[in-house]
Amino acid sequence: MRAMDSGYRRHGNDGRDMRHGWQRWFLGCILGVAAALSVIAEADSPDDALVGQYRHSSVFTAGETRRSVASIARRGSGYSIAWEEDDGNLFGGVGIVLDGVLAAAYTEALNGSFRGKGVLAYRISGGTLDGVRLPSDAPEGLLIQETLEGSPALEGRYAIARSLDADGRDYHAGYVEIVRHGDTYQMTWFTPARSYEGVGLRVGDVLVASYGNGFAPGIIAYCADQGLLTGVGTYGHVGTVGADRMVRANNGGSADVPAPSARCRDAIERWNPSLIRD
Repeated sequence: MRAMDSGYRRHGNDGRDMRHGWQRWFLGCILGVAAALSVIAEADSPDDALVGQYRHSSVFTAGETRRSVASIARRGSGYSIAWEEDDGNLFGGVGIVLDGVLAAAYTEALNGSFRGKGVLAYRISGGTLDGVRLPSDAPEGLLIQETLEGSPALEGRYAIARSLDADGRDYHAGYVEIVRHGDTYQMTWFTPARSYEGVGLRVGDVLVASYGNGFAPGIIAYCADQGLLTGVGTYGHVGTVGADRMVRANNGGSADVPAPSARCRDAIERWNPSLIRD
């Protein structure tokens, strides 16, 4: 009886150990999923406060200001953006937000649609660029989670260390070449063959970029204040940057143009000393 009783107790301890092991495994799975969801949630939270109509102005040549009416609408985890200039030219774009910076890639198009391949926004942390990509053909506007690893100088070759779609599947592999040109960042993707060209801008600790097949769409980096988007824009390989601004159309009924916050002004001017203003 004692031997059988002793064996029973040993079996009971093994059972408790097994239960405790399963509990630890299950808890680990929950924590892992929660951590992954927290990363995705951070990138997948478009701000409805940005949605609406705006009075838009942009400057790319000293003394020349182009004006338009712009509209921002939700597009899954990002935005669709449309501009109609006063002289009738139409532009279409896509956008995403990271750390209070709206990245807006755009092209001219007769029907106002975006002809590029997408827009990106990376958080700069030393030689690591961690952020999100919105492909223009992404179903339901779902984002790609992406990390690049390279030099802290923000120039040179960056390995695509992580590129995952919304289902956790690999999206891209290869590397990105970044070349500084004025205040802009010329970017070429090799995945693994040469696949996309783009151009980037820096605002604060965020690098935004457009990309396309065989050409670099225009890109604007906006710093968001309430009712005001203050930005800097460029296109192609020109290497120069111009001031860009969108003011919410109703603006609380005021005709005055609000001033950008010191936070936005400093984030733009520090990294874009050649900024052309009107």
